[in-house]
Amino acid sequence: MTSLSPRPAFSRRAALASVPAAGLLGGAAAHAAPAPSAPSGDGQIRLAYLADTHTDPENETNMSRLRGVFQAVDDFDPHLVLHGGDVTEYGTAPEFEAFEDAIPEGLRERVAAVPGNHETRWDASAGALREKWIGNEVRHLDIDGLRVILADTTTHQQEVARWSPRALVELKTALDSAGPLPCVLVTHFPMGEGFYYVENQQDFEDVLATRPISLHLTGHTHRQVLTRVNRRDQLEGAAVKVNAVYYELTGSVDALLVTRVALPDPADPTTTERTEIATYDLRPQRGRDGLLPRSVEVDGTDADIDLEVRLPGSFEGTAEAALYDTSIYAGRNEKLPWAPLTQTRQTFRGTVDGTALATGRQRVHVRLRPTDGSGSRLVTVPFVREERGTEWATELGGAIQGCLAVLTAGTEELLVAGDASGRVSALGTDGGVRWSAQVNGEIRHDLVAVDGGRAVAVPDTAGALHLLGADGSSRWTYGTEEPLAADPGVGVVDDAEVLFFCSGSTLHAVDVATGEGRWTAELPAASMGAPTTDGERVFLGAGDGAAHALDARTGEALWRTSITERVGSYQRFIYGPWNDAVTVLPDGGVLVSGISDSWCVDPVDGSARWKLKGSFQYAKEALTKSGELVMANEAGEVVHLDPATGTELGRHATAERVLDEGFVLVGRTVYTASHSGLISAVDLDSGEIEQLVRLSTSPVLARGTAFGDYVVFGDLAGTVNAVAMV
Repeated sequence: MTSLSPRPAFSRRAALASVPAAGLLGGAAAHAAPAPSAPSGDGQIRLAYLADTHTDPENETNMSRLRGVFQAVDDFDPHLVLHGGDVTEYGTAPEFEAFEDAIPEGLRERVAAVPGNHETRWDASAGALREKWIGNEVRHLDIDGLRVILADTTTHQQEVARWSPRALVELKTALDSAGPLPCVLVTHFPMGEGFYYVENQQDFEDVLATRPISLHLTGHTHRQVLTRVNRRDQLEGAAVKVNAVYYELTGSVDALLVTRVALPDPADPTTTERTEIATYDLRPQRGRDGLLPRSVEVDGTDADIDLEVRLPGSFEGTAEAALYDTSIYAGRNEKLPWAPLTQTRQTFRGTVDGTALATGRQRVHVRLRPTDGSGSRLVTVPFVREERGTEWATELGGAIQGCLAVLTAGTEELLVAGDASGRVSALGTDGGVRWSAQVNGEIRHDLVAVDGGRAVAVPDTAGALHLLGADGSSRWTYGTEEPLAADPGVGVVDDAEVLFFCSGSTLHAVDVATGEGRWTAELPAASMGAPTTDGERVFLGAGDGAAHALDARTGEALWRTSITERVGSYQRFIYGPWNDAVTVLPDGGVLVSGISDSWCVDPVDGSARWKLKGSFQYAKEALTKSGELVMANEAGEVVHLDPATGTELGRHATAERVLDEGFVLVGRTVYTASHSGLISAVDLDSGEIEQLVRLSTSPVLARGTAFGDYVVFGDLAGTVNAVAMV
């Protein structure tokens, strides 16, 4: 293994730290804590909880609700204020600063938060701002006879949440070291029956099987919902942004009263409406849950999925099963079609209809409803339908979110992947690892083959772009001195190959041959998508809601074209082409996409040539050998059209949503990947669609590539999967 540089500078810090004395602000330093002691029984709990403030200094309605709620919380004078995430609208420094300013000065040191998807989805700082203002991935604090654990389950620039392996270890450590203290967990995303916000929820449940959380405080959904599953009570808090509301947690460990406090008029925080919504007994339950299944066997070889669930002798109640809803991305389904299982002694058997399932890796839920009033138990079990699966699968060191690249090393073709551990791995067509190299930060963005496939450009979140040869050797490293959280693009300018990429709002042009910077240019907002060039101009989308052109030789700004009518920095950012991979079409037109539509604009002045309605921003478009333009929208439709006029030539609907993972075009066949790893082959001529395989039980969010006789995609669990072409 080649070591290119020290360990990550901007990667999330691994220390399991207590909530800092500075609260939300100022970073968390790990420190030793005394062993917890049992609650005295007469100590009074006095905590406040709120969520989804969505701080936006340009939105006075939001800010007035925020200030009013914090003034009311200050009057309540809690020992600690917990925030369930989405502190800001899109995670910028001015928003964090406005949030801090809205908190009464005497309360600031008592505020502790977790990040939400709004701190992550549009984050150009690769987590640096999150760490500065919120803190480590997992933290805990012992207060009022409780252990409060705050955990970050967000995923870099994605909506879907995930417990990282490190976070699960740190969560278990916090639970195991809590001793007799009841544990209260704070995360942004709720978990439970029909919840698909957190893609690996079962990994979390496995940690809690022997040491449950007493109370789980969450946000995200903007509505107040109380649920119970797996010996854990959960409160989804209403959003401050919408309702100007917070919650008071008072009383004792055996009788914690939760009171909803609403402000009818945020300008008058002394007038409130108070509603007692629940009383919880937080005393911890020891040992493994005696009502969880001893085993679950799943047979997926036939159309019907057969289940056999063995339960402990003490179980009395009912059992049901439902297939994992792969159509849901970062959402919920409260109407899963639960099929009853039939009991014979302590074994429940039954079937669920699997006729619509693709082959490959699938999951099924089992729900138990005991009669003792302790609440439902839920387990999610993976299984495989093996009629046709992947040709090979290679596990790497961390989550894969960037596009794979194909290189040529002598006579051998190599597939190169980067993962969140900072490892670069080169695989042969048999899936075997040929070499690996380590870079400084996490690899969360696209790898780009250059120099005729003899080298690969690798961006890392610590702010460096590395060029590696096809043998894994380091050719050069270009440092940006800022976090790098964007996809690179490449093109030719004056017969020289040039890489273009952004670190925040700074666009860099770097010579491929030497690694020397040609120029930098400041944009009006951050950009995370891949720029492109026609040799004269560089084109890219940015977070100001506009497409931009700059002189390819100097970086001088040439034109700007707004592609959204939204108003305000936040709205223009999220609806604009902030992460679009811009394409130059055969006639010179420049294709740039936002959330609502795609624009083909003139390369000289940026004027519109044609538009296509729909959300085509995430999947990178491609051109057939005959010159047709192929695109895929968020709904999962493959569209091919005339690139000169935008005239639609065909539209084909696949079964599931398509996001950054996009598709691979091979001849006249489009291999789409859905967010849940469903690979489909779309024939552009006949319109026939064949579902080939579901690659993984983990989301597929990285664009794939053709490699030998395969199409290959990486998944969020860190596995590269190869599927034979049809």
